Amino acid sequence: MTTWTERRGLAPLVLVLVAGLAGCAGAENPTRSRPVSESGLVPFASIRLTDTDSVYLANPNALGVSAKGEFFVTDVPSRRVLRFDATGAFVETIGRYGGGPNEFEGPSALTVLDDSTLAIIDILRRQAVLWDLPSSSVRTRLPIPGLTSRLVRSGGSLYAAAADPEHGTAGLRWRVPNGAPERLGQMLAVYRDMFYAIWGTVRMDASGDSIIYFGGSSEYVIVADTSWQPLDSFPIPRERRRGIPLEINYEMGPGENIYDVMRQLSNPMGIFNLSAGRYAVFHVDASIRNNTVVSGHAYLTVVSPTGVSRCVDVPVPAHDSSFFPRVSLRADTLFALDHFVVGDSVIAEVSKYWLGPDVC
Repeated sequence: MTTWTERRGLAPLVLVLVAGLAGCAGAENPTRSRPVSESGLVPFASIRLTDTDSVYLANPNALGVSAKGEFFVTDVPSRRVLRFDATGAFVETIGRYGGGPNEFEGPSALTVLDDSTLAIIDILRRQAVLWDLPSSSVRTRLPIPGLTSRLVRSGGSLYAAAADPEHGTAGLRWRVPNGAPERLGQMLAVYRDMFYAIWGTVRMDASGDSIIYFGGSSEYVIVADTSWQPLDSFPIPRERRRGIPLEINYEMGPGENIYDVMRQLSNPMGIFNLSAGRYAVFHVDASIRNNTVVSGHAYLTVVSPTGVSRCVDVPVPAHDSSFFPRVSLRADTLFALDHFVVGDSVIAEVSKYWLGPDVC
């Protein structure tokens, strides 16, 4: 068996840092809503994904869930996407490393757009890849300049955050899947910051006639129209996680590198629409040494323009502090992929959590 250290050690840090968090997933209501515990969310179901010497996740960095309950996971070291059925059994490998027609150089964020289409961000090639599931091949590639997010479908159009310093715009919209995109909005000054240039990712979601994304230093949510023109904004409360300071200290001491600035930060990990006008936002506090995550903690907060829910800085459970869960949502069901070691076995497990109004 491949060891945990060998698997984790294969991953280039830049791909670890650009881990995207994917969107569409099968909605599922638990038979009984469970409260949020003091130590974190309470799952109502958990599924272990297949792990063998030939089919394993070395360092997963994004999770997508289909309407049928299938799981899609991007893996950093192998530069591929793995597909599992609703029971966790392996189905197929999507793509492989390379620059060919059905290959990826750096798959990161992904979204299940519908039963036949997977949208995968190839961060190193600056492309959104629309993958046709029935034929297991690339349908089209969409260039995305600048820092980018996962692809989101809303109202018949495709959207992606794309902080583009050259054009000063914030996002892209494709009315026709293989057509030229429209450049939308105005890029926030924060995305010119050195840290964000390294992190390489913007977080957003779209639903109906609105787009939501992190603003400023990720400490508030911006609600915009479908042309990316801001309509409203409101703060994200903080109880446990660290905040981003007004000024980041980039001076590095002996043995430090630029990734050590993460010690100062609470990094935006994801933002998703929930029911009843609420939004789920995720942040990660992480410490990095020698280009390796030493410890990290993921926090969920549910917010809305009309008030804060009971869920503020709720820890997302994880077995290993050196890996923070990759998350995906559909409706009010949160899916969290954990990756940890038990004895000589490496385990990838997806837990389901209910985030209905009666819980958060």
